[in-house]
Amino acid sequence: MSDRPARFALVACTAAVLLTGCTPSSSGPTTPGTAAGTSAAGTSSVGTSAPAGPASGEPTTTVSDYKVTYGFAVPTAAVGASHPFTPPPLRTLVGIYVGNHPGESPAYQRMSFYFRGGLPSYRVGYVAQVVSDGSGAPVPLPGNAFLQVTFTDAQAHTDAGQSSVVAAPATSIGYQNLKGYQSAGDFEGTVTYGLGLQSGSGPLPIRLGELKKSDGAGGFLYVVFVDVRTT
Repeated sequence: MSDRPARFALVACTAAVLLTGCTPSSSGPTTPGTAAGTSAAGTSSVGTSAPAGPASGEPTTTVSDYKVTYGFAVPTAAVGASHPFTPPPLRTLVGIYVGNHPGESPAYQRMSFYFRGGLPSYRVGYVAQVVSDGSGAPVPLPGNAFLQVTFTDAQAHTDAGQSSVVAAPATSIGYQNLKGYQSAGDFEGTVTYGLGLQSGSGPLPIRLGELKKSDGAGGFLYVVFVDVRTT
């Protein structure tokens, strides 16, 4: 009878370990060709305290060819960059990541689009409403201001017609300013996304840029990022 408390404690400890092992990981989604990073989204420095955003999970491999193509400003028309392209194949979208950077000067929230095969041409601008390519149906987005992001010479599907995007956050992001996003089209070499923003007074300044990253497996990932200034 004297060993019953010890046996009970051992069983309880084993059960606790098993339960802990079943707890879902809090890290972000894995990226094609490399392990997920450990950076997490924080809170916005604009307005009242923002809810914690999703984990970024963005790859942390070596960056090269970093370039800002549009500095922080409010565009009055679509802005972006063009890249030479000789088909085939089209640039293929494989990942989307978000991140909150409240400690930067200025603070900003970022959405990054990861491509294989090279950089597509792209245009980004404020619109009254984002609509679906082809049908023209309104794309539901949270917030009170909307950005349309259009990539040309690009696709977001495989040759089999399946989505090529293997890593992406939930469409409801929930940052203080970058609230969410939706796909608005993937047709005839054009890929379109809508971003829903929350602005206190007038459109928020944006910044655009691009970079190249190692995929950790001998290849490269080509990134176009959209930054939304939060201060």
